[in-house]
Amino acid sequence: MNKPIRLAILLAASSLALALPASAFDVSGVWEVAEEERTYQATVDGAGNGTYTWQNGVIFGSKIEGTRWSGSWKQSGNDREGGFTVELSADGTSAKGRWWYSRVGTQVIPEADFGGDYTWRKLSPTALLP
Repeated sequence: MNKPIRLAILLAASSLALALPASAFDVSGVWEVAEEERTYQATVDGAGNGTYTWQNGVIFGSKIEGTRWSGSWKQSGNDREGGFTVELSADGTSAKGRWWYSRVGTQVIPEADFGGDYTWRKLSPTALLP
């Protein structure tokens, strides 16, 4: 194979590699979530959506971009909702970040000022059924 054709193949392959999205972390499984005054468990799918045991919580609208996992949460047990963002560790087995309120009862909270810090520790992967 001559040099111009080899160069063209290498350039095409590297362009294709750059166009493909980086593989996201597999966050599916059971996580222990620790806040300042409580610890509970969350069970999420590969997209980062699922449920948690505190106040009948639900995690939805998740996005995983690089090591950043963000989304929304809602608790029917105490009529609250908000958002969160965490940074995953390099191996994807732990995360640290912040959660905040967007609504408490009928009170809308426009800024992400009220919330707290928390850590996530992956306990196990989960086999999700269709």
